[in-house]
Amino acid sequence: MRALLLLTSWLVLAPALAADEWEQARQRKATDDLRIEAAAGGAFSFSKITYKSTDGLAIPAYLFAPLAPAAAKVGAVIYVHGSQHGQFNSRSLNRVQALVSHGWVVLAPDYRSSTGYTREFHDAADYGGKEIDDMLAARDYLARLPQVDPARIAILGLSHGGYNVLMALAVAPGRFVAGVDFFGPTDLVWRLTAKEGENPNAEAGDREYFARMVGKSIDEAPELYRARSPRFLAQKIVDPLLILHGEKDGVVRVQESVWMAEALERAGHREFSLHIIKDGEHGYPAPQMDEAWNLALEFLGRFKAH
Repeated sequence: MRALLLLTSWLVLAPALAADEWEQARQRKATDDLRIEAAAGGAFSFSKITYKSTDGLAIPAYLFAPLAPAAAKVGAVIYVHGSQHGQFNSRSLNRVQALVSHGWVVLAPDYRSSTGYTREFHDAADYGGKEIDDMLAARDYLARLPQVDPARIAILGLSHGGYNVLMALAVAPGRFVAGVDFFGPTDLVWRLTAKEGENPNAEAGDREYFARMVGKSIDEAPELYRARSPRFLAQKIVDPLLILHGEKDGVVRVQESVWMAEALERAGHREFSLHIIKDGEHGYPAPQMDEAWNLALEFLGRFKAH
């Protein structure tokens, strides 16, 4: 491990919508898309696009870029929202704008199971499975853009998005120039089998939820849950990685990131760092979030040029 320092609000789990809320959710999404378009204004380029995942599913995504044309190809960042049934929305624009102002093209996918679309899309969830294919397809989409350098595509995510970052790095080593994981869970086995009191975030319906999201229960397929736990895939990760986690996180225990760092250390990974945000929760107050994002921007800045 190269660094362990004491030093963002996204839930890992989210309930399915009631049937009569689907149209309202889609309307809210459409309204928020208008906010995003208005906020972009003259600050940066914005378009909402779709790309095909590996199984042909159309994935909606938000594409942002600097207004001024670059003299040469630029790097890109995949911004992965938190909560499997969450969505990218205007509340994340300040972070996207920070990335764009540093010269990055940003693609923010509403990967399968995101809210604000059809019920079929919402129910296409595949925790740690096909949703990771959506990340790799996002990378391929960016690599085909004429202004993007395919050798400089990074991935950054928060909470469940951070989990997606770790899984993408493990499933496709060498495909990303770097990854940034904000407080992502790393051990599904522990989360579902910890003894009473060991996991203060455990809830009665967790096993049933994950059985739906993964396709099988942990009792039926413990090896599948292990294969979808980044902690046990550390030996496959080769790309530079920054992990950020609040020490008082009440949703994803900070120990999960410590375990991840220890696993990377044992695997001989030499280009990673773990920063534990002092007094940070799951989505820290502004000062801690600003500090964390400055660390992320500084880290990503190392990969903007060859």
